[in-house]
Formats: sequence, structure tokens, C-alpha cells
Amino acid sequence: MSESTPLNGVIPKYNDEEQNLEEYDDYQKPWSSKTKAIIYTSIGAITLVLLWFFTIILPNYYIPKAIPLQPIVHISDVNVSILPHHHKSQVNRLIMIGDIHGHYKEFQKLLKKANYNNKKDELIVLGDFITKGPDNFKMLDYLINNNISCIMGNHEFYLLQNYATFHMLDQPSFLNNDPPPEFKIKDSFNNDPEFILAKKLQPKHVEYINNCSIIKELGDVSLIGTTLTPGIAVHAGVRPDLTLVQQNPIDNMEMRSLIGPYYNETSAERDVPNAISWSKVYNSKKGKPPANYVVYYGHDAGRGLNLKKYTKGLDSGCDKGGKLSALIITSTKKKNGDIKLVEEIVQINC
Repeated sequence: MSESTPLNGVIPKYNDEEQNLEEYDDYQKPWSSKTKAIIYTSIGAITLVLLWFFTIILPNYYIPKAIPLQPIVHISDVNVSILPHHHKSQVNRLIMIGDIHGHYKEFQKLLKKANYNNKKDELIVLGDFITKGPDNFKMLDYLINNNISCIMGNHEFYLLQNYATFHMLDQPSFLNNDPPPEFKIKDSFNNDPEFILAKKLQPKHVEYINNCSIIKELGDVSLIGTTLTPGIAVHAGVRPDLTLVQQNPIDNMEMRSLIGPYYNETSAERDVPNAISWSKVYNSKKGKPPANYVVYYGHDAGRGLNLKKYTKGLDSGCDKGGKLSALIITSTKKKNGDIKLVEEIVQINC
């Protein structure tokens, strides 16, 4: 038998087309149930891993944990005094700074120029201490780490509104049960700088902002004639016809003007019919209750540094290239032992 002779004596007759068909049939054989189970299980496992990564790991890496907002305190009391007090520790100076708007470098220059001592001085920022400027988180971290007292500004309030919207939380409200205003989402929501900033806030930042009060009672901070006069700190202003507890928190954060002829309606704008500065109306009362406080405020950069007998406006337009201003009240003793309170303005260019 030759090497080319088949064992059974029959020579199989395959042509190229038939061989290709058999190979195709082998390829077309269905997968076994076991193979299918392995493939489907693998796909499911990969899907679950990807879902876990994109919904749990990635958001937690880029999006800080959300915390619910607490009602904002309308009126609080400063915990120190520049005069001898039987319930409070005494400080040498009370320093109030107008709208900083995240300009941390200028803020530090102002503190240096004012010779600020965090052990002997009480510092209060009068709202709008963040947003707009370049160093919002540096500003926040400094205020938190140094336990600085703060007033709620309109921009801090807007930031909380954005934060609540982004994290699907209840909107910020007020402890005095005033209904919170409706929050209107902007058309360019994801391009809104305050929305972008709100998304990046850490819980410690939110907690600090949330604890800023609308009005802070300062105790006796000014001497008008021979009479001690109580002072308050607020961001925008107060209505002279209402007691502190009757004030509307939104007005306190946003008002710039009062509208005549009765001047019992507020406006956030300066140039509206029959509107004049709320501080002008307030000073016209000449200390008659309920307008018997000296009011330290910010917010109104358009009118700049605005120092009157009963109102002290400290927003001097730092964010617009103006100045950053601090008002310092110093307590000194006279030779006869009486306490004298002296006010001083310190400024730096922005």
C-alpha cells in the first residue's frame, strides 16, 4: 500500500467550497447554556461595577457630602464686650469689615494695617465676605479656623439657595418663621458662578455660613453725647419704623432704599421713583425708638463709605477696584476712670 492510499480505500472528495461550508457550520453552532451564563454574568458584573463607580465613587470624589440646612438665626448677640460686662469677656477693640467678596489678600493686608490681634480684638465680617472674588475658599477657611463672627449677606444667602437646589435639599429658612423667598433658577444655571461655588462647598463651609445671623446686637458700642448707645451689625440695613424682631430678614440682606411718601417699603435699588437712602430716613429719626441703634452695615458699594451719626456704611467697593474698609471701636480709660469709646476707619486699596 502506498503512502497516498486511504486506509479504507476510498478517497474523500472535498472541494474548497464544501470545506468552507463545513467550517461555517462549525462557527454557527449555538453557545452552550453554560457559556451564555458565564458571558451574561460577566456583563452584569461589569455593569454593576461601572454603576457603582459612576454613582458612588466618582460623585463622592468630586462632589462634597451634602448636609441639611438649619434655620437661619434672625437676631443674635455678640459674645464679647468692649465695655466691662458681668456676663461677657472684655476685648480691647471691636473691628467690623465691609464686603470682602473673596479678596483674601486685601483682607489680610487690612488686618495687618489695623494691627489685628485675635486674642484681644473681636472681628465681625458684615456679609458678602465671599463670592465674586478670587479666593473664596481661603477666605472661608480663615474665618472658620479663627472663629470669626459673621453676618449673613445676600450673596451668602444666594449661595445657600444654590447649594440646596443642587443637593435637592429644603431651601434655607429663618428661625423666626418668616417664609423663605422663592428661589428662581437662572437660565444659565451651570454657568452661574454662585452655583458653581455652591457645588464645591464642604460641610464645614456650609455650617459656618448657615450659622451667620441676619442681625447681631453689639451692646453699647458708641457714645453720643454722654449717653451709651446700643449698636447692631447687619448686611444691608433696617427699617426705622420697625423693632428688630419685626424686621424682614430679606430686607435686612438686600435693602438700599426706602420708598416715599411713607418710607415703609424697601427697595434693593437706588434709582427707583420716590426712593431715598434708608440711612437718610433712619438718621432723620434722631435716635427715637425703634431707630435708636447705631447701625453698622455694608452692601451699598454705590454710595461708598457712608458715615453718619446713627448709620455707618462700610462697603467701599473693593470688588470693583475701590477700597476695603474696617471700622474699629477702641475702648480706652480716661484719667478719671471713665471708659471712652473711639471710632477709627482703616482702609487699603483693592
